[in-house]
Amino acid sequence: MTIESLRDQVAIVTGGYSGIGKAIVSELLKSNMKVVVVDNKVKQEDIEINSEQENPNLVFMKFNLFETELLEEIITYTDEKFGRIDLLVNCAGVYPSNPILKITENEWDQVIDLNLKAPFFLSKAFADYLIEKNTGGSIINLASTAATMPRPGISHYATSKAGLVMLTRVQALEWASANIRVNAICPGVVKTDTLMSSLKTEELLRVHDEKVSKIPFGREALPEEIAKTVIYLANKEYSGYITGQSIYIDGGYTSGQVFTSFNQ
Repeated sequence: MTIESLRDQVAIVTGGYSGIGKAIVSELLKSNMKVVVVDNKVKQEDIEINSEQENPNLVFMKFNLFETELLEEIITYTDEKFGRIDLLVNCAGVYPSNPILKITENEWDQVIDLNLKAPFFLSKAFADYLIEKNTGGSIINLASTAATMPRPGISHYATSKAGLVMLTRVQALEWASANIRVNAICPGVVKTDTLMSSLKTEELLRVHDEKVSKIPFGREALPEEIAKTVIYLANKEYSGYITGQSIYIDGGYTSGQVFTSFNQ
C-alpha cells in the first residue's frame, strides 16, 4: 500500500531490524518515507551494503536503547540526515518468560527499561524537537494484548506493556495542543521468524498451538498486518483525529476466547 501523502516524510523505527519492526520499515519505505532504523542488532556489513545499494531512504543506526541519557542523539542524527522528523515508532522490546518467584531484579529492570523507559525518554526527546520546530507529528507505541490480558510467566512484560498503554494516553493529552498524535498498537500472537524459530520442542509447539486455538480467527497475525496499521496511524489524512487510542490487532482474542462447547 503506497500512500502518496507520506512521501518524503521521515520516520524513526526502534527495533526495526527484525520481526514486526522490519515489516513496519518495509511498509514505510513502500509509502516513500525515509526511515532511520535504530537497533542494537545492526551490523556494520548491513550499513555498508545499504550504502553500496545507494538507498537514500533507508539508514541504519546501531544503538543501545538502554543508554537513555544518549537517546537525544537519535533525534539529532535523524534531523541532521534528513532535515525533518515526522514519525516515531517505538517498537523495540524484549519478551522473556519467567514465574514471578524466579524473576531477578536484573531481569525485571531489563524488561522495564527497554519496553517502557526507553519509549518514555525517546518520545520526550522527539516531542521536544517537534514543539521547537512547531511542525506536529505522530508517535506510535508498540504495546501488546498482554497490557490487559494477564498470563502466568509474563508479569514484567505485561506490566511494561500496560504502562506503555497508559503512557500513550497521558502523552496524547499533554501534547495534543502541539499537534502531536500518540497512539498504541497492541498485537496478539504474531507469526515472526523469531517466534517460529523459538518453538524448538514438542511442548513449546503444543503450548503455542493451544494459545492460537483460543483466538477467534484461529491463526497468528502476520507482521504485515501490524505494519499496515502503522501506515494508517501515520497518515493524518486517514487518522488525523485519532490520538490516545490503543488498537488491538489480535484476531478477536481480547474480545473473548473461543469456547469449544459453544462451537460444537
